[in-house]
Amino acid sequence: MKDFLQSAWGGTKACASWMRHQFAAFFASFWLYTILWTVVFGAFLVLLYIDGKFSRHLADGADINPLSFQAMGWMYRLFAASFLMAAARCAYKGIEGVWTFRLLGVFASVIVCMHAFGFGFEALSERRDQAMAAREIVEVKSQSNDEVIAALKERKATIDADLDRAVATLDAEITQYITDGKNNDYLADDARARRNTLQDEAREAKRDIDAQIIGLMTAGVTDRQEAVTTEAEAKPWAPLFIGLAQLVTWSKEPSDWAIYLCAIGFIIFWVLLGESLVIFLPERIYVMHLHDREEQIDAKRSEAAKKGWETRKANEADKPKEKIPVRDDGYWTERIRKALKTKMKNPTAEGMWNTYFPGLASVHELRGKLNVRVKRGQLSQRDFDFIMREGEFAPPPPKEYPVARQDEPEIEPDNEDDEDAPLQAAE
Repeated sequence: MKDFLQSAWGGTKACASWMRHQFAAFFASFWLYTILWTVVFGAFLVLLYIDGKFSRHLADGADINPLSFQAMGWMYRLFAASFLMAAARCAYKGIEGVWTFRLLGVFASVIVCMHAFGFGFEALSERRDQAMAAREIVEVKSQSNDEVIAALKERKATIDADLDRAVATLDAEITQYITDGKNNDYLADDARARRNTLQDEAREAKRDIDAQIIGLMTAGVTDRQEAVTTEAEAKPWAPLFIGLAQLVTWSKEPSDWAIYLCAIGFIIFWVLLGESLVIFLPERIYVMHLHDREEQIDAKRSEAAKKGWETRKANEADKPKEKIPVRDDGYWTERIRKALKTKMKNPTAEGMWNTYFPGLASVHELRGKLNVRVKRGQLSQRDFDFIMREGEFAPPPPKEYPVARQDEPEIEPDNEDDEDAPLQAAE
């Protein structure tokens, strides 16, 4: 029971430590990767639907099964979404084929971009046709009424011209009857009656024409109002496209063509951004995952190395210290024996190294090797000092002799205790 409680307490402490030091980083990374992969997955599904829809229309009117075009469009989309990840993995693993994936991916990216552009332009063409049709209703009806009104006005002008010619003829006839000196008044009265009849008929005809013109003008206004109402209710263009056209043309009422061009520009931007999310973003996320994986591996290796060092340290502390013999096959024993029996007159550390230990690289290495043997009890400290010329075997420091100045008398050296001291020549 005690072991169980200790284990539970240790687990609780470890969990609390993890929550305190690592939970924030874990949650931030989890939230970031979740959002990024959701964006990629959503954009991928939308563009996959667009690829299939557009590719299927390529087989319209042909004997080929549309499903083949649709499946090939999906394959292009799948490769375009993964070729950069494959290239990144080849580079990470040191495998050949990075530029192969990149080159093929460029062609696939161009094709899927064309799919998206075609799908967007097709949707815009329907909007454009609706806008043009709504505005053409007003133009057609107005043009039709105007043509009829113009024809009626021409008819009125023809009636007036015909009436003027007929009246002029009758007036001339009446004048002749009156001025010929004959009793032709009844003929003149008959001509006057015919003239009045013609004028009455002409006025009646023009009155009918005026009524028709007024009716057509009234109908034109009504048709124009109905067409405008139909156009307003149709709303073929999105407010975003209209606003962009207003900004570009700096006009309150931009033309349908200007709105259509601005819509094309927006569709191009929309498609390129969506393709970037599907093509470039997965590769960047994948590289982030690889980097995080390397950090986890390094952390595990560091933790394992730390545990191993602690284990070795604990094992060394538990084991009794024992002297480990050095197996040199008699090399060091023989060399040290010869060095201790040296017959050199003034031995030095460098001289001992060059004479008795020529296989070593330097005096420093010799010192290290001898120190190991001293620690393991295979060489006494006195013998070490003898070979390295240290301690009681260290050479005496050289005597310093004062130098006589020009204004001081020369001092003779004291050579009584040292017969080997060099003699100073007198100046």
